[in-house]
Amino acid sequence: MAVNRELAEQKEIFAAYLKKKKLKITRQRQVILDNFLKTEGHLSTEELYNQVRQKDRTIGYATVSRTMKALTDAGLAREIDLGDSRSRFEPLYKRPHHHHIICVECQKAIEFLSPELEQLQEQVVSRYRFRPLRHHFQVFGVCEDCQEHRPVRLEDFDSDLVFARDALRIALQTERNGVNFYQALATAAKDPRGKKAFLDMAAEEGKHLRELEGEWDALIKRNKRILKAPEFLHFDYNELNRLFPSPEELQKRGVERLSLEEALHLALSMEQGAHSFFKRYAERFNDTRGKSIFQKFAEEELEHCDLIQQECDRLLGPSNPSSPA
Repeated sequence: MAVNRELAEQKEIFAAYLKKKKLKITRQRQVILDNFLKTEGHLSTEELYNQVRQKDRTIGYATVSRTMKALTDAGLAREIDLGDSRSRFEPLYKRPHHHHIICVECQKAIEFLSPELEQLQEQVVSRYRFRPLRHHFQVFGVCEDCQEHRPVRLEDFDSDLVFARDALRIALQTERNGVNFYQALATAAKDPRGKKAFLDMAAEEGKHLRELEGEWDALIKRNKRILKAPEFLHFDYNELNRLFPSPEELQKRGVERLSLEEALHLALSMEQGAHSFFKRYAERFNDTRGKSIFQKFAEEELEHCDLIQQECDRLLGPSNPSSPA
């Protein structure tokens, strides 16, 4: 349903653009639009022309070229150069800004996104008080298959599913870390009230973990091929591990010596950190599918903050720091 809704939204945007330019929505433009929006990967004008000609022999190359320029101007497509002197286009609507690794021998293009890379670019630009308009980052080289002289399989994957796969991996790891964190606090707790509170939180994290595992199973069942797709969303997993210290790290910190108040405040601090982490990621994706995914994770972590705050108020009194807004 979401896919059909977004297709309809894009068609409305294109229709509004054409109307503004006093152009008509011809049947030929409609065929080109439908074909482009439903195709994964990076299409050259020639490839798109060959595809639409199979549906309508009256469509000319110039019509395809002009339509793709109009789609680019309307913000629905992005023109890219993969180093083979051929202009290619990729869908842009609600997709996060990303970059490409390109093999100069087989022309395989791997898409990737790194919020850390984007942050570094923002820091450099800010340092020079520069107002950026657009940017792209491309790495040209030789892929592993070509280096090993293996047959190359050029596969296109559903970018939405690959993004969801990578985001779910992040969330699953976060929940696993959370379960281990609260179980370790419960084991070390001397106060039975604290032990029960931490076991309850471990159970809550476990509930979310099972829900995410169900989403993962449904995603893979929908398309097993995405397990073979290159990683799209790159980030530092060590940052996730810092959100919830491992049982070993907690032992090094002397968790068994923490008072009930100190343990609860540590748990609240960890949940606040997780909330800020996912909220920060959501803000980096603007109006994209990725934004809604990470907003959901941030909201769940905020619920955990509220639960811990309630435990603090119940066990220690209402004078403790509140959870983030």
